[in-house]
Amino acid sequence: MFAVKSENTSARDANALGEIPFLKGLSPSHLQTLCDCAMKATFATGEVVFREEDTANRFYVILSGTVALEAQQVGGDPIRIQTLGAGEVLGWSWMFPPYRWHFDARALEPVNAIFFYATRLREHCEADPELGYTLVMCIAQVMVERLQATRRQLSEISDLALRAQWEALHLAAQLGMSPRTAKKHSGSDPSTSRMKQHQPLHTL
Repeated sequence: MFAVKSENTSARDANALGEIPFLKGLSPSHLQTLCDCAMKATFATGEVVFREEDTANRFYVILSGTVALEAQQVGGDPIRIQTLGAGEVLGWSWMFPPYRWHFDARALEPVNAIFFYATRLREHCEADPELGYTLVMCIAQVMVERLQATRRQLSEISDLALRAQWEALHLAAQLGMSPRTAKKHSGSDPSTSRMKQHQPLHTL
């Protein structure tokens, strides 16, 4: 496991950072810079990592456990946007103004992670444009992968909706109902509503 120290970080710690997929390709000096901005972090099951609209002054690389990204809705339960696990990066908002979180993050099980002080890291990026460019490219690669996952997820949701409509029309034909009445019944079907409510949507 990666052993992060708050000071006197070693080359061994920096090399361990380089084994994380998100950070592969960074130079030894850049890895050392990240290591100097890093500490260990742990979260218990159900613990909030950060909340929407809070200041985004940090980000995490998850070593073990899973974290849910959730969107709050008025008068209802949070909507699960994405689930992140070991090796994945949690938090982009630290890099882009106005530096506010867009979602809540909550541990679904005990989580071990690396905590990076984003405020210090942004200062390093301003002083070293090569480091800033490299980190932006690392983020861009992961964002593309998640956009692809979003596209696949939307396609699956669309297929489910079309299938539900087809089944409603088929049922209408059997019962002698009008298509309009059948669609109304299909939209009020409890199992269909639950399916839509709990269908996760993978986004950034």
